[in-house]
Amino acid sequence: MKIAIVGPPRDLHLQRWGKALETAGAQIVYVGVEPPPVELSPYECIGPPTPHPTWITFWMRRHLLKTVLEKHNVTVAHPIHLTPSALWVWASGFRPYIPFAMGADLFEYSPSPPPLKRSWTLQSRNPSLWGGATVHLRRLLYPALLQKILRDSLLAVGDNYEICFMKKFFEKEKKYIELPTGIVFPSEESFLPAGSRRLLLAPRGATLLYQADIILEAFQKYLQAGGAFFSLSLLAGPYPIHPTIKAKAAHLKKHYPDLFFFLEKKISYIEMKSLWKQAAAFISAPVYDGYSYAVAEGRLYGALPIVNSIPAHREILTHGYNAWFVEPFSSDKLAETLFSLESLFQNNTAPFWEERNRRWIHRFSDLQTNATLFLQHTEAALHHNKLYLHRQTK
Repeated sequence: MKIAIVGPPRDLHLQRWGKALETAGAQIVYVGVEPPPVELSPYECIGPPTPHPTWITFWMRRHLLKTVLEKHNVTVAHPIHLTPSALWVWASGFRPYIPFAMGADLFEYSPSPPPLKRSWTLQSRNPSLWGGATVHLRRLLYPALLQKILRDSLLAVGDNYEICFMKKFFEKEKKYIELPTGIVFPSEESFLPAGSRRLLLAPRGATLLYQADIILEAFQKYLQAGGAFFSLSLLAGPYPIHPTIKAKAAHLKKHYPDLFFFLEKKISYIEMKSLWKQAAAFISAPVYDGYSYAVAEGRLYGALPIVNSIPAHREILTHGYNAWFVEPFSSDKLAETLFSLESLFQNNTAPFWEERNRRWIHRFSDLQTNATLFLQHTEAALHHNKLYLHRQTK
């Protein structure tokens, strides 16, 4: 089976998933419009390499995309994200395709989208009249397009139940596969005792979508009230830093240089692994899009998940069992929670969450296992589709 993975080649989700599918036995070709990355091969750039493509870029190259996919004898196209990748494949006319949707694909255009301030599209920029108007227009137009994209797909894949539920809102008749975001397990798993860890990680990005502003405000209140047990590391990851977050981080770094650390650039896997080994807990509080590699890795390494009460978190985590919920997710409530957790980490009892989380991750969030399952579902769907087309031609 030859699969064309369509999407931004530097996307971490795309890279890991593609390698896992290849290991599982699929023949992979990566397809996009951005400059070819060294780490991905073979990579087919559709048209001239474009570092910052716009919607017009994809629209103008839709026919060329179909030509290239057919030239490579692709069995199935596999766009990562519904917008713009799956929209691009759908507009090209190439069939069959299976989109892999993540949170921003659907929640941004659902009946109850997040406020514009915390929109995925605007998460890294200060609000502007033009930006707000553009997102508002997309929210009016895209639901109908997403419905068509999902209707015409062979299958639809989501990485948590909440996303699959939203898919069903857009297209009720399609078969959906839920595959929790898988992680690459380290070759050796060694963990520091929970009592010796004091680091809090905010690993999901320095943006408003992930409520980094509230996390920083809470940590400042915790320190100002005399808290000194925890230190905090905020990771910007691959996302541009929102100006508001940059200013708040600079203030904390200036006044508490020994207790606050801001990693403004994407770090290596080795550096991330070292941080996880030191982490007592991590904070995940997106407006939506609750499951991620960061959540899975943190649970594997024994860090306590401190989370907000969005549906995707409630599906896989339980307060006081394998996580700690902060509701409402405000700076005052989070600061209060940090003081409550100090005593939890200072006593010598075994952490209640560690083994429970590791067991769940090994069972449900193994990247390689999920890649194998995906190929099995895809082969079955392709076989069923051939039988259906055969009957239609009789």
